[in-house]
Amino acid sequence: MQKTSILLMIITVGTKFFGLAREKALAHFFGTSDIANIFLIAFTLPMLVSNLISGSLAGGFIPIYTEIHHEKGREEADGFTSQLTVILAVAALILSFLTIIFAPQLVRLLARGFQGSLFERTVYVTRLTSLSIVAMAVFSIFKAYLQIHNHFIVSIFHSVVMNSILILAMFLGRAGDLTLLGIGILFAFTFQYIFFLPYIKKSGFHFRLKGYKEKTGLKKLLILILPIFISTSVLELNNIVSKSLASSIAATGVPVINYATKIQGFVTGIVVTSIITVIYPQMAKLVEEEATDELAHVFGRSLSLMAALVLPATVGVVAFHEEIVRLLFQGGAFSAEDVAVTGKVLLFYGLGFLAIGIREIGIRIFYSKKMATVPVVNSVYMVVLNIFLNIILGKIFGLRGLAMGTLVALWVGGMGMLLHLKKSMGTLGLREYGKNMAKILSASIAMGIVAKLTEGFLMNYISPNLSLIIAIVVGAGVYALLAIAMGFKELEAVKSFLTKKKNS
Repeated sequence: MQKTSILLMIITVGTKFFGLAREKALAHFFGTSDIANIFLIAFTLPMLVSNLISGSLAGGFIPIYTEIHHEKGREEADGFTSQLTVILAVAALILSFLTIIFAPQLVRLLARGFQGSLFERTVYVTRLTSLSIVAMAVFSIFKAYLQIHNHFIVSIFHSVVMNSILILAMFLGRAGDLTLLGIGILFAFTFQYIFFLPYIKKSGFHFRLKGYKEKTGLKKLLILILPIFISTSVLELNNIVSKSLASSIAATGVPVINYATKIQGFVTGIVVTSIITVIYPQMAKLVEEEATDELAHVFGRSLSLMAALVLPATVGVVAFHEEIVRLLFQGGAFSAEDVAVTGKVLLFYGLGFLAIGIREIGIRIFYSKKMATVPVVNSVYMVVLNIFLNIILGKIFGLRGLAMGTLVALWVGGMGMLLHLKKSMGTLGLREYGKNMAKILSASIAMGIVAKLTEGFLMNYISPNLSLIIAIVVGAGVYALLAIAMGFKELEAVKSFLTKKKNS
């Protein structure tokens, strides 16, 4: 599991750089202008609708498919997949038309501060992008299908295609051509999955509706889908609340929150998503086999691996929040003032990396056990707290107050998830890894101190951006040496991975 996760993280780093390149292009061409606001809402709305619907279906699909495959074989499992694909395609088509019809109301929900021409232009571009919901919904099922059949790399590669098309669209529409930008988003969302097709065939999938009348799988999925819909939507809802309030706090609020969340997503996407992608099918299988002790071991091992990568990233963001934003986005239409504001928001988002990971891994255990009501309870109190704190702290501290509120809500959700897991499983496998996590935290703090001192020294001689890059490299080197000296458990997986690559 760890070796596969490490390989997937390496691949994900490459795909995430394309995501950062997209944000850099957006910052360079449009900064925090009205065009940036329009682009972000038109990009967010179809993505949000698709994620909330298809994400919950995919979340329920993996354990149900695994159960059918385990009990009735591959042919029945593929019949269930075919049936679900048709139903989802029809539902997504209806949903896309509803999004077009109710675009004004949806834009108002996402950006309540938009008025006049800005609001009308945002509605126009959002309607252009809404038809992409169909492709994103259908292929979300096949993304999960590919992960079940161990095609992990291709299941994450689609974002490279999407971001490449978006960057091209921004370049061509840099003069502010909203129609071109809208069509660019539509094409990016729709054609990003083209590489899935040969791998779906390679995995042995056969589309089969004729003669397949079994409804048990769909019924079980429907029982799971509503609670999974609520629990998977919590981070999206947190972002909606933040962006909606941000649009009324400052004219540049939506882009600032967006750039900070994208850096947060860069870290969690590489580490948390990669680990979840690998362990979720494994957890579903262990639940079917009733291997409770092994499930707890997988949870503890996953959490330790995640901490070994997320904690140094957290320390790095705390030490260099403004410097990171400056390196990634400053230039063109993105000013030094934008850097300062975005950096303050990023600081608080960075402190929530570990909480996101704890919660997301814990949620997958409950999905695997088909106990989706527990994540719902966790999601409800987390969202309610987030909305309350965002309203209060946003009024007091402005944009960074929104990030503070989200941070507190994330940690309440993460710690609450651990309590739910403890109650459900009895043991979480954390005692075995507790000492290791303490080593990781100590090494991360030492890394941050050395990196900050290195940057301060180099600033006297070279440019700020080059000082930051060298400081990060030095800090990473210190962390690696401390990991070896302290004997991190994760080193065994790294050694095994490198040995395998050398011998292959």
